[in-house]
Amino acid sequence: MGKLSFKKLLTLLLLVRFVGVVASASSTEEGNALLKWKPSFENQTKSQLTSWTLVSPNATSSTPLTTPCSWPGISCNLAGSVTKINLTSFGFKWYIIDNLSKLIYLDLSFNHFSGKIPPEISLLTNLQNLHLDENQLNGTITSEIGQCPSLNELALYGNSLDGQISTSLGNLSNLVKLYLHNNLLSSSIPIEMGSLTNLIELYLNTNHLTGLIPSSFGNFTKLTMLHALDNQLSGPILEELGNLKCLEHLSLYSNNLSGSILVSLGGLTNLTYFHLYGNQLSSLIPKELGNLKSLTDLKLSVNQLNGSPPPSFGNLINLEILYLHQNQLSRSIPQEMTNLMKLSILQLDTNQFTGPLPNICQGGSLVYFTASNNNLIGNIPKGLKLHKLGKSPS
Repeated sequence: MGKLSFKKLLTLLLLVRFVGVVASASSTEEGNALLKWKPSFENQTKSQLTSWTLVSPNATSSTPLTTPCSWPGISCNLAGSVTKINLTSFGFKWYIIDNLSKLIYLDLSFNHFSGKIPPEISLLTNLQNLHLDENQLNGTITSEIGQCPSLNELALYGNSLDGQISTSLGNLSNLVKLYLHNNLLSSSIPIEMGSLTNLIELYLNTNHLTGLIPSSFGNFTKLTMLHALDNQLSGPILEELGNLKCLEHLSLYSNNLSGSILVSLGGLTNLTYFHLYGNQLSSLIPKELGNLKSLTDLKLSVNQLNGSPPPSFGNLINLEILYLHQNQLSRSIPQEMTNLMKLSILQLDTNQFTGPLPNICQGGSLVYFTASNNNLIGNIPKGLKLHKLGKSPS
């Protein structure tokens, strides 16, 4: 029994030694791959990279090579393989993807590299987080990114990427966060994106996207943030957006959306931030928006909305910012809006409101208010006369 135990122990020790040798060889390969990046670093950051070497400072013939696991910006797993690279703002101009198959995290944001996203990105099949944001990347989003099935966070914002969003992104079924904003992306949003049913945050804003919002967006039942503002999207607001019950931020402003504000949006009761301003929306404001009691910021200005704000707006007791200016709203301002005690900014100007102005300042929080270019009559409410208002919001 004792001999058997000793034999097992010896076998285990030999196995550990073998694994260590293999891991060391693998780590050396990864280190050599990373050393190819070093010449592209700017001078001011090279002091951070003095330890980027595979030879020990006091090397002798018997001194083993170091590994990249202790280098700044590099992390390894227990086996000694490089799994995380975080070189944010290191100031390098190019990178080479080679011998880094165990990598799960790659953050190269806020550097100075340009050109296209290399197709070799598909070699990083274990990659979970990829951040290439705030660089000078151009060209289209390479379709090979769709061959990184483990990705759950992809950040490409703040570059000059152009062309259509690659349909291959629809293959990234584990994706939770997708940031494509502040680029030059154009054409329509591919319907394949509706396959990303695990998405929680989606930022498409500040591009040149056109056409309709795809009906497949109705599949994003886990989505909390949808930002598609400042594009050239057109057509009606998608009916299926009413399925996104987890939404907290919905921002579609500065597009060419037309038609009415849908009744179904009144079911998005987790919304805190709802921006539709700067479109071509018409018709009445649906009373169902009064169900959005978590709202703190509602902006419907610069459209062609008509009728009166619904009395149900009085239910929006957490509202702090309300923009209704530059529409075609008419009739009287509902008395129920005096319930909005937390309002700090209220813009009602450039409409066709009639009748007296309610005492909308009862909460004491109002710092900016406009109601010019209407047909209001009567006295200015006493509370508004006594209240000191601030400067225009930016």
